[in-house]
Amino acid sequence: MSHQAIIYEKKNKIAYLTLNRPQRGNSYDKVMEDEVLQVWQDVADDENVWGMIVTGGGDKFFCSGIDQRAAYELGDFHKKGSNPSNFPNRPKGMWKPVLVAVNGICCGAGVHWVWQNDIIICSDRATFFDPHVTRGWVPVREMLGMATRLPFAVVMRMAVMGTTERIDAQRAYNLGLVTEVVPHERLIPRATEIMEQVFEQSPLAVRAIIEILHRGMGLEYHYKDAEEIGVMVRKPIQTTEDRREGTRAFAEKRKPVWKAR
Repeated sequence: MSHQAIIYEKKNKIAYLTLNRPQRGNSYDKVMEDEVLQVWQDVADDENVWGMIVTGGGDKFFCSGIDQRAAYELGDFHKKGSNPSNFPNRPKGMWKPVLVAVNGICCGAGVHWVWQNDIIICSDRATFFDPHVTRGWVPVREMLGMATRLPFAVVMRMAVMGTTERIDAQRAYNLGLVTEVVPHERLIPRATEIMEQVFEQSPLAVRAIIEILHRGMGLEYHYKDAEEIGVMVRKPIQTTEDRREGTRAFAEKRKPVWKAR
């Protein structure tokens, strides 16, 4: 199966997914969304796949979230059938181990990969931040999800300071967001080593404890009420002049002029 926006390979029971739009910051569009959803299903269904490693193509970006230029050009990202809430959600009942190897900038909806999955490591070039408010957008699931991984005060700074508040690899490790910082060139070899060590354990027991932790700690839906509140609060902001200005300024590569209306 050929892909346009990802690289997908399987070797020695490991599925390797590379988000492969480096020229656009590995941001996702409708094509990537569809391809990633197909990969999730394949990993869940293939009995010869025991786990998955996810990383980004190129040396600079892991994933920068939604392709905002595409969204601006379309006027409405949803007009062509894209539903960002579907991406890159882990499917219900998919408890095979997923290791996320963050190779560079991880921001916006890219952070869903981090808080939704099992083992997170990063290269020494990794950086984490949330650009929503800088663009006049309102984050909901991104920051609610990160609040399951980081202290509230840290998430609040990320949420309200936009692109000016960045967490580097060492701080991400100190905060417990990632479990290991690896020299950049060693990232995928080390990810493979870790997954192979996981495979030395009972695969059914591994999947069971992943399910217990995800469901027992409420990592999927514990914030559902908060998400509903967030969507309600965000809705009127989506049609404001500032929201349009933020998206337009990003596409035009200039600083936005806010009017608080």
